[in-house]
Amino acid sequence: MGRTANQNRLHEIYYKIEENPGKRPGFIARLLGLNRSEVTRALPELEKRGFLLSEDEKGGLWAFWRRK
Repeated sequence: MGRTANQNRLHEIYYKIEENPGKRPGFIARLLGLNRSEVTRALPELEKRGFLLSEDEKGGLWAFWRRK
């Protein structure tokens, strides 16, 4: 059950980033009621699972899709 909850949390984080492009991890965390560190720690796992993210020079997060 923990694995599913973790996977759901990762999806929630990614979709909030997608809905709020260019926002920093702290902003995304507040939207989801999480600590900023939870969002920051989730970023490498999201990329490992194929969710592509980019971070700009101001720390803003951007979701994008791989072109085929």
